[in-house]
Amino acid sequence: MNFDDIRPYTDQEVNEKIQRLVEEPQFQQVMEQINPEVPFKILKMGMLRINTIKDFQTKIIVPMLEKLINQSTDGLSGIGLENLEKDKRYLFVSTHRDIALDSALMDYVLLKNGFETVEIAIGDNLMTIPWVVDLVKLNKTFIVKRSLSKEKKAAGSLELSSYIHHALKEKKESIWIAQKAGRSKDGNDRTNPSIIKMFSLAGQPEKIIENLKSLNICPVSISYEFNPCDILTMPELMALANGEKYEKAPMEDLMQMAEGITGKKGKVVVSFGKPINSEIEKLKEFKNSNDFFAKVAKLIDNQIHNTYSLTESNYIAHDLINQTNRFANEYSEVSKANFESYMSSRLEKVEGDANFIKEVFLKMYAYPVKNKLESI
Repeated sequence: MNFDDIRPYTDQEVNEKIQRLVEEPQFQQVMEQINPEVPFKILKMGMLRINTIKDFQTKIIVPMLEKLINQSTDGLSGIGLENLEKDKRYLFVSTHRDIALDSALMDYVLLKNGFETVEIAIGDNLMTIPWVVDLVKLNKTFIVKRSLSKEKKAAGSLELSSYIHHALKEKKESIWIAQKAGRSKDGNDRTNPSIIKMFSLAGQPEKIIENLKSLNICPVSISYEFNPCDILTMPELMALANGEKYEKAPMEDLMQMAEGITGKKGKVVVSFGKPINSEIEKLKEFKNSNDFFAKVAKLIDNQIHNTYSLTESNYIAHDLINQTNRFANEYSEVSKANFESYMSSRLEKVEGDANFIKEVFLKMYAYPVKNKLESI
């Protein structure tokens, strides 16, 4: 199968794609905004000397990412790395809160701890700008075709599944993929069983358990103390809570991507669970494939919910929405007052019933606590 339209770029393509990228006026504007102290001419000269994907990541992406981490977080940490082996490849199935940074921050934690970077799955709904396609494909990203017509979805799912098997087994690359299409804007991290079904389409689908085990699935949770896009997602969350259909505004995803990258996040923790092969092995009694996929999704969710690093904002939101002090030992009164002040400053920009708006906002931060309690 030919994967040219979805695969990341190769070392042989780096020079050509970078030469095209640095001539894009919009790319220059973005770089000047992110890196105002570095003249674009200097950045351009450095980029034109790059010949490999690894050099592009270590010399361009990593320095910019480190600057963003320093400016927009109160620290990034990784836990659970002892569950991984450096000579093995993994299909990391991850929570998804931030359009661009979830995979980037996990990649950074891996790189700084002696692991190789991973290939990253990203939806084609974000790939409407050619220079953005060049940029992400230089950063080991492959495309998930989410905008296919109904008639082409089956073929698209098989192509994606085949590429995942190819990358893991032949290219020997680990992969990051979100646990479902789109972000968990409401804070409720749930794996869609259909993604497990997609994993099983290629390889040896008739040997369903061995086929999934060959992918070495490892759950990952990424927690942010504060979600820079919390206020931006409120219109959609409020509409859905009212049973209404929500239509995205033009460029909405790109605007939220920019805010997610630069906005304040507080403490950020990337938590690696344990590969689930031993648990999958125990599912031989499932005869119905849909039940099997749902159970595998549940296995992933249990680890995600248990490993999720809860912050004071999560505990405070849970107590506020439930009108209790159950987790008062997990935060100070000062922190609670600060969170309530933060919430008020954010919600004053939202029109509508104040109590309803507050409930939707608090649920966003309280869900990880609720999910952890239910998974214990």
